[in-house]
Amino acid sequence: MWWLTSWLLLASVTPVVAAFEFTGQGAQSTALGGAFTARVKTAETVWFNPAGNARQGQWQAGTTHALLYPGLDEGSPTLNGVAVTGPLQGGGLQAGLSFLGAEGWREEVLSLGYGRALHERFALGGGLRTSAWKAGDLSQRIWSLDVGGTWEVGYVHPQVYLRLGLVAKGLNGANIAAGGQAAGGRDRELVVAASLSLAGKEVLIDIARRDGRTQFRAGYETRTVSLNGARFRMGGTAIGSGFADRELNVGLGHDWKEWNFDYAYSYPLHLAGWGGVHRFSVGYRRR
Repeated sequence: MWWLTSWLLLASVTPVVAAFEFTGQGAQSTALGGAFTARVKTAETVWFNPAGNARQGQWQAGTTHALLYPGLDEGSPTLNGVAVTGPLQGGGLQAGLSFLGAEGWREEVLSLGYGRALHERFALGGGLRTSAWKAGDLSQRIWSLDVGGTWEVGYVHPQVYLRLGLVAKGLNGANIAAGGQAAGGRDRELVVAASLSLAGKEVLIDIARRDGRTQFRAGYETRTVSLNGARFRMGGTAIGSGFADRELNVGLGHDWKEWNFDYAYSYPLHLAGWGGVHRFSVGYRRR
């Protein structure tokens, strides 16, 4: 039933989740537990950091399809998204669009961002996001402004490269359109992040603070020899000092010429019995 799906999306995922928690982010970032704020030069960055593509040198695009909670009796919500990024006027432009649909419920999110390198190590970017949901006769649209940056710390060890990221989301607070309801409004959020690259491996960490609670996200990626150079990814998310709400993620990615193919599976430990989330992504990078 539509009301069951709506209740799930609005209230039961975690205590701090409202609508628009499921956006068009791809399988790559999902497999890494959403720890993507300090990653750069990928179309998925549009959902995490407006400065992530400030040094983008070529156009690339990606599309994502996700099946959410296949264990639901009344049918699982589906999500489709597309993201594009490329160089523009000495910086990087990025755009993302996602649609989530279920019986009696629909969401759409549009995100635009532009970033520019202000220094050989520092990049700054700004983003605008508009989100809307509709359930029966109820609807809502909100607008939010984001600011983000990346800092290339450099090699902190002969084989270890460090990058830091910082993002402030929802600087304007929730702007609810006429006829909308309170559900779906986003609180301000601050995210600090780090990316450590070492010998074909990468470790990513995000720490987000919102609504008085802290969310920890971590991811790990490595190239595999046995799978013809495919990337194996794993990650996790936990909320609060007691880590009561946790999610585990795993995935694979493979590049073929200009194309890349990614898969991710997420399993929320606090929603056992409803199944996990499957995401499939296809990307293209112009060379």
